[in-house]
Amino acid sequence: MTDTTKENTLENNEDQMLSSLKDEVALLTSYSTDTIYRLRYDTMQYDYISPSVERLLGYSQSEIKTMNIRSLILETRIVSNAMKPVDSFDRLEDARKLGQVNKWQADYLMLTKDGRKIWVSDISYPWFAESGDKKGTIIGSVGSLRDITERVEAETLAKEEIARMANTDQLTGLSSRRLFFIRLEDELKRIKRNHEDLSVMLIDMDYFKNINNNYGQAVGDKVLQAVARIITACMRETDTAARVGGGEFAVILPETPASGAFWVAERIRSSVAKETFALGEENHLFGITVSIGIASAQHDQHLDANTLYKTADQRLYIAKHTGRNQVSMDELMEMH
Repeated sequence: MTDTTKENTLENNEDQMLSSLKDEVALLTSYSTDTIYRLRYDTMQYDYISPSVERLLGYSQSEIKTMNIRSLILETRIVSNAMKPVDSFDRLEDARKLGQVNKWQADYLMLTKDGRKIWVSDISYPWFAESGDKKGTIIGSVGSLRDITERVEAETLAKEEIARMANTDQLTGLSSRRLFFIRLEDELKRIKRNHEDLSVMLIDMDYFKNINNNYGQAVGDKVLQAVARIITACMRETDTAARVGGGEFAVILPETPASGAFWVAERIRSSVAKETFALGEENHLFGITVSIGIASAQHDQHLDANTLYKTADQRLYIAKHTGRNQVSMDELMEMH
């Protein structure tokens, strides 16, 4: 075999291997759920993008290569920036072009060809020029795109559930102490704008510790749930009820002066007093009572949530220490 023949044979083998490799790459990229790309920074267009882009965004390879990718991006969240939305690409793109970003990882809210909005994860690395005047400089990025819409939706639902649990008392279903103070601050700001009154009730179950001690926590929990239901039944949709302690509840009454709050409190107090609870198989019946303190705020007063709550708590103290099973709403001097 001559040298020329050997060279031709080697070239043919290399061509076959290269062709085979290209076929394998094409097969892998067509079946992969990820879309592989090579993006040029001078045009912000794809130099190469795998066929799976059509499944991802609805555009063919030829269509997507003529488009500026930014035109499809509605929102960007950078992973290294704690997933906070980004208002402008300019500074970030400049950093990438200068080689200050070795790994780019971001989530995009993108618009598909048929008008759907999907979340796409983008992970890429710098693409360096291999020849010419720009050899060794960054001319773009090589990376992959993946549809993460289902993951983002699941994370959103999980966050909403965590927030709901943080804002809800799990036993009674009423608002949590945390949410109560947030709502109270909001309502105090609102009455200043609308020139309205606002009242707060603190409701404490009399001798609640005795119920737990004598009958057990399971019975105590049922009593708490029953009192919560009574409070809810006496409220309007605009009111907010919360469990703020072991056997203590609080209610925000928007657009309600002290006189109106008194009648709501009396309805709750009398309804609880009429309720009876059965204990065990012997059907032993027992009842409970509550003491209530009321505090009100007018729009021209400068009160915060803690101050108003403290005033209601002082009046609750009076109700509990002057006989219990009653409502207190008298004006008080500072107590020590």
